[in-house]
Amino acid sequence: MCHFITLIAPTENAAAVRAIMERHGRTASPIDNPSVRNALRDGEHQFITTRGHCDCGTVLAPRRDIPDTFEEKLAKESARMKRKGWSEAKIARAVEDQRKADARPDGGGSDSIELWTAVLRDLGEELRLPYIGLLVRFYSGAIATEAFTATRRDVEKGMTRNEALASMEHDEVTIFRLN
Repeated sequence: MCHFITLIAPTENAAAVRAIMERHGRTASPIDNPSVRNALRDGEHQFITTRGHCDCGTVLAPRRDIPDTFEEKLAKESARMKRKGWSEAKIARAVEDQRKADARPDGGGSDSIELWTAVLRDLGEELRLPYIGLLVRFYSGAIATEAFTATRRDVEKGMTRNEALASMEHDEVTIFRLN
């Protein structure tokens, strides 16, 4: 149960997208979630941008209906594991692994509006892409297969990138025009 950020790009050049994303401390791994695909147009491709354990704590598409603290998130996850029959030792190891992943500098929450503004700028300039989409989702299952309803929204003309990034909604492919 974690946030993950998906980049939508009208290019098949995964290596070029990944190179730009890595300069910004992210990655770009191709993925094909059918729910996201339903919101895409021909020629658009999905890339998970998460380098660390997850993107929990992201500044994009904040949600109020999820645990407010990392400790609350761990408590809920521990209870879920216990219901599934996990041993106390296995739960303790999993919780400690999540704590370590969250403490890494490249783990969740290592983003900013400025970072995403720079990502959009560089993808547009270097790859000559007309637009980029971003989607934030709080997944409770497998990223590649979890079913949900993804919507699509083009950023309004006149809205700055910072304003548009701050206005993102969960489960929404937000399209940013770059040219």
